[in-house]
Amino acid sequence: MIVDSDRWKEALAERGLPPLQGMLAEGGRVSVSRKDIFDLGEKTLDSENALQLLYYSLAWGLGTRASRLHQRLDGLAKNPQKAEKLLVDAWTSVKREAPVKEAYGTLIFDRGRARISWLGPAFATKFLYFAQGNEADARHLILDQVVAKNLRPDAWPGSPTAAWFPEIYERYCNLLSAWAKEASEKLCNSREVSADEIEMTLFKRHKWMTQGEQVSAG
Repeated sequence: MIVDSDRWKEALAERGLPPLQGMLAEGGRVSVSRKDIFDLGEKTLDSENALQLLYYSLAWGLGTRASRLHQRLDGLAKNPQKAEKLLVDAWTSVKREAPVKEAYGTLIFDRGRARISWLGPAFATKFLYFAQGNEADARHLILDQVVAKNLRPDAWPGSPTAAWFPEIYERYCNLLSAWAKEASEKLCNSREVSADEIEMTLFKRHKWMTQGEQVSAG
């Protein structure tokens, strides 16, 4: 994902938030991969690194357009100490292999509302996902509107497309893990299919469907 790091640096400085570290601190347009952020998830678990992990998770998810970046950073700037503590608690839950819904509940209230303003389920789950580090078998998976929408026709009829309770998030992660296991078995265990591969496929399905609609319209 290409990130406009200059825009990020300026927005953080305007709010008095800690600056970017690593590759995004260099300025210009920077390519950030999932692997780059997983590496951050392997760093020492403290408030400084938790904030950097969030920055990179957000930057990767928002891309060059960085939709509503200012509102999201305003949410952090309201109470940075509280935000850092919540992020550290969530990361700690992931690392000690707490139940998925428990880690999720650290950042999201029981009814799906964000504990940190503008850090709703879509970006909270990105943080949890990357907080796992370079795990071979991801337990905490990204869930956003695109993935939820693409699940509805085949496996999740009537599912919410914006706010997900901790129990629903846990069911989602369990479902994709079960599908990954089934896919591995169909390959005669020649290789392990990971749950996040299923998530990526569901997300990309949005692009395939959109392209198909465009072709039909033409």
